[in-house]
Amino acid sequence: MAIVLVVAAAAVEFVIGHSIVRQLSLIPLSLAIAASVLAGGFGPGILAVCLSAIAMDLIVLEPGVMFRFENPSAPIEYVVFIAAWLVFCLFASTFHRRMLADRKRRLHADREASQADRVGQLTAALAQARTPAAAIEAALHEPLHALGGDAGVILLMTPDGRRAEVARSVGHSPEGAAAQASLSGGSAASDAIGRGAPVFVGTPDRPATSDQGFRGTVAVPLMIGSRVVALVQLDFIKPRAFNDDDREYLDTLATRAAQALDRTWQYEYALRARAEAETQRARADQEIAERQTMELALRASEARGRALAARTSRLHGLTAALSEAVTLDGVARAVVAQGRTAVGAISGEVRLLADGATMFETIYGEGQGLSAEAGHRVPVEPGFCATETVRSLKPVFLTSFDEWQARYPKDASLAADGGYVSSATVPLLVEGPAIGVLAFYFTAPVNFDQEYRELLVSVAQDCAQALDRARLYESAQAARAEAEAANRLKDEFVSIVSHELRTPLNAILGWTAMLRRADADPSMTTRALQSVHDNAARQARLIDELLDFSKVTSGRVTLARDPVETGELLRGVVESLIPAAVDKQVALEIPAVAPATVIGDKARLEQVFFNLLGNAIKFTPEGGRVGVDVRVESGRVAVKVADTGLGIDPKFLPFVFDRFRQSDDTSGREFGGLGLGLSIARQLVEAHGGTIQVESEGRGMGATFTVTLPLAPER
Repeated sequence: MAIVLVVAAAAVEFVIGHSIVRQLSLIPLSLAIAASVLAGGFGPGILAVCLSAIAMDLIVLEPGVMFRFENPSAPIEYVVFIAAWLVFCLFASTFHRRMLADRKRRLHADREASQADRVGQLTAALAQARTPAAAIEAALHEPLHALGGDAGVILLMTPDGRRAEVARSVGHSPEGAAAQASLSGGSAASDAIGRGAPVFVGTPDRPATSDQGFRGTVAVPLMIGSRVVALVQLDFIKPRAFNDDDREYLDTLATRAAQALDRTWQYEYALRARAEAETQRARADQEIAERQTMELALRASEARGRALAARTSRLHGLTAALSEAVTLDGVARAVVAQGRTAVGAISGEVRLLADGATMFETIYGEGQGLSAEAGHRVPVEPGFCATETVRSLKPVFLTSFDEWQARYPKDASLAADGGYVSSATVPLLVEGPAIGVLAFYFTAPVNFDQEYRELLVSVAQDCAQALDRARLYESAQAARAEAEAANRLKDEFVSIVSHELRTPLNAILGWTAMLRRADADPSMTTRALQSVHDNAARQARLIDELLDFSKVTSGRVTLARDPVETGELLRGVVESLIPAAVDKQVALEIPAVAPATVIGDKARLEQVFFNLLGNAIKFTPEGGRVGVDVRVESGRVAVKVADTGLGIDPKFLPFVFDRFRQSDDTSGREFGGLGLGLSIARQLVEAHGGTIQVESEGRGMGATFTVTLPLAPER
């Protein structure tokens, strides 16, 4: 370039040299020297000075003659010209070197920012993937876009590691993708799987040509532990050189894509395991399915340079801790402990909404000035910072104690106790309304700029997603436990039913076997027939009770809506049970009953009181007492059936009305029955708009059942 500039300047000198004064005629050569040294540095500048000196001698000073000066001042001008421009070259070259160094630093910074951007986009895309298909899609499209690939394919290895299957391909024909999965000897894919490291085929100096016209290929194995589980292959139409940034990017792809596949596979496995448990209980399956929600996609970070690297580093510990936490308490502990470090807070706590979003419950709090223990509740009402956060679904940032006291006076005591000056309260959002808040407190003023706010929101999003996963996990565990408990109850019920049905059947078989003998005593025939009849009737009652329970629980019972006088109904029930009470020598008492009319099904109400009084007589020993008391108050009639019998263990009281439950559920128990009577009674009473309750002070202290029914409206 220096030669071209000097030649051009010499041409201009030659044309105009004799038409202007000599000092002005040197301007083109001077400009050529200046341009050469500024553009090319010291070397081109020296070359331009030398060439300009020759041109000056030949064209300006003594045209056509070298180094012969007729004018005495010409040598001086010649030397001064050369010396001046040599000094200029020396100083200008220093400027040129600094300019080149600055340009190199800018290029390096731009390259680092670009590398951070594409690594961040890859990481975000893989982190957002919730299914293996989404992880595979991100693991192929992101590197294709980042490295400018023309085609690509992802292969999944079979469990034995001998074969591969095409999971996703872009830019390949079906036959071409299948050929990649063949793992033929010498291919980039087979070499990468064998080595467990990326393989590069085809560079600008040594291009390779495939059957599909690709001249460059890179194969990256994805490894979990020491096993290759998948392979990402990128193909290029032109030979492709891979610099250090590209290789670092591919190493990141290998690590993050393998982690994403492992995470999504584990997640799918957990879903399948939970589904298998939920099939045991259809109702639980529906409830859990309604609560299951999609995880929110992680927000892709657009920060640049070192700020992005610092933020990613600070969040790494939090993400790792949240990935290991599976319970609400574990998630809260992890996000508070790691979040305090990430955002530089003195204290932090997680509060979730409870009781229909009317209360805040502290799940975990840690740090200076926090005295509320786990489980502590405060109402959702104005005056609390958390209340505004969940209602507006926006973070609330406080930067001074005065602002805190003015806007949220009910939280001011918390700020005073902890010595807090600033706080950040961020809503925990999954889908729809907030599920709670994440709060961090600071003892120094904090400037919550845009980047800081995005960091806090990001921590809250991670926390909300982890809490949602923990809720799903705990729901699945509860559903599993409930299903297992239901199975145990069914097994116990089958055992009881088998025993209860077998007992009268054994008696019937015994008596009929005796009657079939030819030498049977005629005097025993009547007794045998009576016993057969009694046991058959007992078995019929058991079967009727089962059928009745089935009708009641399935909602196939139609209740009449007739006026029923409770006193008359109770007297009829008591009179029917007097023989049983007399036979057991139990006093059965019913005082005068005030008139009270209810609307309902008389037969079903009789069934309820037959069950309550029958149980009272059955479980009251000889010489005991069973009493009936009726009271009318506040538009309702309350019927109490009290006995002095065996009583109920306080531990069993909550389960008295549960189906298939008996205080003594062993096959050798003293009293028979299926354990369905009280469950049927409760459902019939509730169907009449009433309630049934039980009280007992313990074993041997008797029991009192109270049935409350609404009175019929006055006409």
